[in-house]
Amino acid sequence: MYNSAKKLQRVLSAREIRKTFIDYFTLNHEHKFVRSSPVVPFCDPTVAFVNAGMNQFKSVFLGTAAAPHKRVVNSQKCVRVGGKHNDLSVVGQDGYHHTFFEMLGNWSFGDYFKREACALALELLRGPYNIDMGRLYVTYFGGDKVLGIPADMECFEIWRSLGFPTERILPFGCKDNFWEMGATGPCGPCTEIHIDHIPGSGPSAVKERAKLVNAGHADLTELWNLVFIQYNRNADGSITQLPAKHVDTGMGFERLTAILQNKSSNYDTDLFTPLFDGIQSLAKAPIYGGSFPDSHNAALLDTSYRILADHTRMISVCLADGMLPDQNQKLRRVLRKAFNISKQVFAHENLLAELIPIVAETLGDAYPEIASKQQSVIELIAHEQDVYKHLCASSSKAFAEVLTEFPKLDDIDLMECPGFVPAYREFQVQRSNFPNNTIPGDFLYKLTDTYGLSEESFLKLAELENMNCDLERYRAELAVAKLRTKQPLRNGVAGDFAMEQRIANAQALLTKKLPATDNSHKYTYSYDVANESYEIPVLKSRVLGMLHNETEVSNTQGERLNAKVDTLSIVTEASSFYYEAGGQQSDLGKLLVQTKQKPSEPHQLEVLDVKLLNGCVVHVCGLSTPIEDLELAVGDEIQLEVNAKHRQLNMCHHTATHLLNAAIRSLFNKVTYQVSSQVNSELCKLEVGLLGKRIQKSDVQHIEDLINRAICAASDVKVQHLSAADVLQQNDITMIPGEVYPEHGLRLINVQCPELNLSSKELCCGTHVRNTKELSSFCIINLKQTNRARFAFTAVAGDAAENVLKTVALLRHRVDMLEEQFQSDKLTNATENELQTIRHNILHSSIKLPYAFKMDTLERINDMLRKLKETSRTTLKEFVEVEMRNLLLEKPLDTNPYILHYITSSALVEEIPLQRATKLCTDRPILVVSMCNNIVKARCCVPKNCTSERFNATLWLQSFAKTFGGQVATPKGQNAELMCNMKGRKVNTQFEEQLEQAMCSAQAYAKSHLDF
Repeated sequence: MYNSAKKLQRVLSAREIRKTFIDYFTLNHEHKFVRSSPVVPFCDPTVAFVNAGMNQFKSVFLGTAAAPHKRVVNSQKCVRVGGKHNDLSVVGQDGYHHTFFEMLGNWSFGDYFKREACALALELLRGPYNIDMGRLYVTYFGGDKVLGIPADMECFEIWRSLGFPTERILPFGCKDNFWEMGATGPCGPCTEIHIDHIPGSGPSAVKERAKLVNAGHADLTELWNLVFIQYNRNADGSITQLPAKHVDTGMGFERLTAILQNKSSNYDTDLFTPLFDGIQSLAKAPIYGGSFPDSHNAALLDTSYRILADHTRMISVCLADGMLPDQNQKLRRVLRKAFNISKQVFAHENLLAELIPIVAETLGDAYPEIASKQQSVIELIAHEQDVYKHLCASSSKAFAEVLTEFPKLDDIDLMECPGFVPAYREFQVQRSNFPNNTIPGDFLYKLTDTYGLSEESFLKLAELENMNCDLERYRAELAVAKLRTKQPLRNGVAGDFAMEQRIANAQALLTKKLPATDNSHKYTYSYDVANESYEIPVLKSRVLGMLHNETEVSNTQGERLNAKVDTLSIVTEASSFYYEAGGQQSDLGKLLVQTKQKPSEPHQLEVLDVKLLNGCVVHVCGLSTPIEDLELAVGDEIQLEVNAKHRQLNMCHHTATHLLNAAIRSLFNKVTYQVSSQVNSELCKLEVGLLGKRIQKSDVQHIEDLINRAICAASDVKVQHLSAADVLQQNDITMIPGEVYPEHGLRLINVQCPELNLSSKELCCGTHVRNTKELSSFCIINLKQTNRARFAFTAVAGDAAENVLKTVALLRHRVDMLEEQFQSDKLTNATENELQTIRHNILHSSIKLPYAFKMDTLERINDMLRKLKETSRTTLKEFVEVEMRNLLLEKPLDTNPYILHYITSSALVEEIPLQRATKLCTDRPILVVSMCNNIVKARCCVPKNCTSERFNATLWLQSFAKTFGGQVATPKGQNAELMCNMKGRKVNTQFEEQLEQAMCSAQAYAKSHLDF
């Protein structure tokens, strides 16, 4: 048992101070220790970082979650960057500001209250911590007439009964002694314990020293805050009593350590001195002297010591907790500041990474994840440093100029976006016109349409500027633009889209006034072993609301069909349909409506889409017969029948996505994280971040093999229901960085294949198969590198994979035969053409093939065609001209207003003069691409009558070239609007994917900007 009466005989280390606090409450006072939550907010989208000890108990105070125990103690990792708390620019200027700190706290959830909380705090400070009570002052809430709350005289009397003289018990108002969670919610008076850093003040000095409490003086500061949560702040500003009373306390660990170690600055404690020693040793710098900006010439160096030590701690904690610089610009800003200090002040470029083991040593016993993820943290830092160096090196003159004007732009990774500089300048001009600190959707669309910024890019920009983005309007503008490009082929589509928008708005309005749908039935399904299929029971439910197109109706009688769009949106009390969530597409199926005329033959409404709006599940049904034939009214009972086959295909692909994620994490001993996923009945897509690794064809084969072995292992897919509190106490659960999860009802999908060293434990709201064997087979059909450290996999499983393998067998057999003919010199012009056709189809058709097989087959075909070139009598001129003439015959001007073409024969020759290709097409814009000897080139020509402000040769070619990072230039003496070339760029193994992406970009640009 911990002896609470034992006095300190020596100076305690930081480790011992933290342990003393936790032991005092757990061993002596029946508190349960709860480990610190990650600094990444788990269920709270309102904050960028966990910034207080109470964050993980917020839902308990709000009454939405049960307390983990009636008495709790912990040491919480906290990050405060900017805002109303510690400003990043202040760190290092004084002895107590930090970006990362620890908050010691004890909580009572409906158990003890004011007297016990005050007594426990005072006993710890006087006893185990041996702090002289004569150095302490306490404050209490002095009341507020506006709130109608009197002074907390109960607290005053408690402190007096505990031995505090009246002159050391001070009243303060709401600003200092009334704590609130936010604009609404739990709140209450608090009492603070302050400590005088100048010991020995006699009775005559007490009154003068008391005047310094809450006055911002560094030598008399707050030590511990005890909050008595007993009220609720209502939306109208009034205060009402809570049914239960809670205690929430917080004491800054760094400040407490400085006091107990007799230090005037937090930075002089053993929390920081090991880092200072490490900096000095690694950088061979002068020793840290402890001076501050207003005291000594060495202050600049010492300030840099403090900043780098503080930032190293914050960076270590954030990265170990799964926070990514890509998704948090404040973290990226701290990283880049640390890089700059390391290089410019300490002349040691890699200093930050080399300090991480010291942080792991000093904090690892309290927070084991820092030590266990040390290598991952170092790899993330190396990646960020490489990104930053590359951006700085490639920074254009234009960006350098705008960076001088707006230095904070250094925080965001947008230098490589060609249109960013003019986009940002226009943003600065227009921002004063933006309402409610929000970038409007139409302006966001302009950032995409005119300057080429992606949604990810302007989200980074908005975070940097502390603004919001109207993404809903932006996506609507984007959808309209896409429809507009198709209008010549589909007259009236834009009108249909407008109707769909009105329907969506009407659905939102309808669901706001309806109760939430019970959607738990979507997880009710069983497996029929005999038929190897899933069964989903038909669900009966009552109609709560209906829309015919955009009009709310109580029944369907008398309604008429609409010529363009005819849908019925139905909200029911309960639903078994899965709505799109977690990357998984919504279910398909039918709603069965009984009719009076034919009770045995219910009317079938086909469910085309399922949405969740305001807690209501909306079933969007297509109407194939006159609506007056349908008898349906609000309150009627209907039957919901989910398409089980479609659901099963979705489930196969969702479980396959989890296995793919786990296989990538298992095979690559690197930092990996999920960026996004997409699951439907045809395939699944998974985009991951993978640092320090380029995925090769052999890696893809290894991943496929591992997952297929997991399928053969017939491992159970288990579902476990957890709360957020349960999740935060585990280390091995895979979560999406930046995702906000609900407090309750979390579903953990668990697949274990220990013999394969494959473990998948992911939080997921989707539906899954019950056993891996139901996937039957798995193939990765595509791999794209989407940026420097991100890879997008496309895969198929189940029936879709079986179909792919059948296609593979046929194609492999045919290529084998062609190779035999080639080796026996029996290859004819016809078989040569077949090789070209197969190659073209592999590259450009929608045929699904395993990625590794596709690469192998292309290599075989290219090898045969390359050898054929050596014996071919066709001249270079004929080679190109034959292909181009055939192309122009296939694509007449009346149906093809422009030509965008990759010259497939270019791979067979050493060089192609692209002007030979463009000169054959003078009646319309043309962009041609070649790839010879691993060098990609492109040329673009646009007739004068086709140019405009939005479209010309240079602009169109730039839209293609940006994927390859290619430079575009106009031949000397030529008009840049009419003719432009892309200089040769060396390509890698990802050429086919890059080419497809570049061609898609050029195609989209032409469709959007060329006036047909």
